[in-house]
Amino acid sequence: MRCLALSALVAIAVSGCNSAPTGPYGVVDAWPTLPADFQMHEASGVDVDSQGDVWIFHRGEQMPIMEFDGETGELKSSFADGMIVHAHGLEIDEDDNVWVTDQRGHTVMKFSPEGELLMTVGVSGEAGLDDDHFDQPTDVVIASNGDFYVSDGYGNSRVVKFDKDGNFLMTWGEPGDGPGQFSLPHGLTLDRAGRVYVADRNNLRVQVFDSEGGFVQEWKHTDDWDRPWALELAPDGNSVFVMDGGDARRQEQDNAATGHVLRCDLDGNILEKIAGGYGSEPGQLYWGHDVSIGEDWAIYTVEVRVTHRPQKFVRGAGADTDGN
Repeated sequence: MRCLALSALVAIAVSGCNSAPTGPYGVVDAWPTLPADFQMHEASGVDVDSQGDVWIFHRGEQMPIMEFDGETGELKSSFADGMIVHAHGLEIDEDDNVWVTDQRGHTVMKFSPEGELLMTVGVSGEAGLDDDHFDQPTDVVIASNGDFYVSDGYGNSRVVKFDKDGNFLMTWGEPGDGPGQFSLPHGLTLDRAGRVYVADRNNLRVQVFDSEGGFVQEWKHTDDWDRPWALELAPDGNSVFVMDGGDARRQEQDNAATGHVLRCDLDGNILEKIAGGYGSEPGQLYWGHDVSIGEDWAIYTVEVRVTHRPQKFVRGAGADTDGN
């Protein structure tokens, strides 16, 4: 596949068996391959399974959950037709089950890789603030023991923890800008120590907690980034990728120079700034909504406005330009 030149800061290699290769990222042209006459709607979620296949969640009634070959971009399967009210987050667990958050349906759903519905948490069509309800949940992340966390973000301002069978365990968070408070918790990831990273989008920060909701630290907004929309742990476990979607409405007004994927160490220090800023050209991001990383360090992104597209970025495919 042909790759287009793309801006990136100098790569910083991290030691370990899955250490990051060096060199700038480039965007892969014409990835993925969509079926003829198919129109992808707002693409909101993306993740990579253990086989390297890439799963995309989008806001269409037909084929809302789509599986693509990570290398070729060929469509391999799809399911959940007519089952989703409003697609938002998607996560693949260690057994390659597919978890999604239905924002306006107020539910989290777990599917087998073949599309069998295995579990639903929340009450479909009912918003609430209790042990059994969500109010427009945004993301889900699954721990190695099967416990899972849900960012209950648009109507509520909290994170909810469940056991592997979907039984409520605990919750934390409330509206505000102090430690453990949220203004639109929008994305989640876990590190190998079980710490929970929350993209606290409208507070312009990432907050980090222990597995029981104890506050650890925050990564504050700086001139180098705007608003975190999504988070993903790197393959080596030593860094976190951040989708910096910026202030989308301000971008539409003044074409603000945000729209990047950042790689940060586990204390929030920026190691790399990837992707070519806000816009609809290849390699740019227009309302970048989610990010995922393959074991080969390929980056996959999705956008929810205008382009409605997934993109794939790989190392060594382009040349450094101006670092925007």
